[in-house]
Amino acid sequence: MKLYLVRHAQTLWNRDNRLQGYSDTPLSPAGVAQAASVGAYFARQPIAALYTSHLPRTIRTAEPIARALGCAPQAEPALGEIGLGDWEGLTPEEINTRYAGAFERWRSTPSTTVIPGGEPLAAFRERVRKGIERIMARHQSGPVVVVTHGGVISALLADWLEASYDHLLRRLVLDNGGISALNIRALPPDVLWVNATHHLPVTVASVGQIASGAESPQAASSSAG
Repeated sequence: MKLYLVRHAQTLWNRDNRLQGYSDTPLSPAGVAQAASVGAYFARQPIAALYTSHLPRTIRTAEPIARALGCAPQAEPALGEIGLGDWEGLTPEEINTRYAGAFERWRSTPSTTVIPGGEPLAAFRERVRKGIERIMARHQSGPVVVVTHGGVISALLADWLEASYDHLLRRLVLDNGGISALNIRALPPDVLWVNATHHLPVTVASVGQIASGAESPQAASSSAG
């Protein structure tokens, strides 16, 4: 089965460099254009199924894909972004000020940094594993598109590449609207490519993010939005 993992398009909080997590904000004008470009890309592909998380930003990103394919997206709540508790809605600078440099510690070692009110990392990674396994069990052939979040894609890649989660989050760039592709014959799958953005208009491509949980351009990456 060929599996496409798509990071949702840019939201207002992505644009403003604010962490999202469970919170949700509308797509920005750039994000609307990104979603349209993602839809145009998949209109040329023989897609068997389309999934999103339960969060509206993934559903809105998937709408142009659904129109192009003539199918309804299916929601998989387990592929929602990691919860960032009291940090949601804040910028990295605000977090560092209020929590004594905690954002910088989190960027360095997210696996050992406790976020007040946040979702435990181990629990997040386990629910993501179960969510993608449910999708894989339903589809022995594909291709399948999953519109999800940077943190979810990062968690899956860390598992499948048998990589240090902390090291991967510091180095992996996952743009809004970026597409990663895998060929799944068995686990771990073959990684075909990560974060393709050639389909996105240059004027609306998001700033590269480091995959970790911030869902904001400079914030850190992918795991927070």
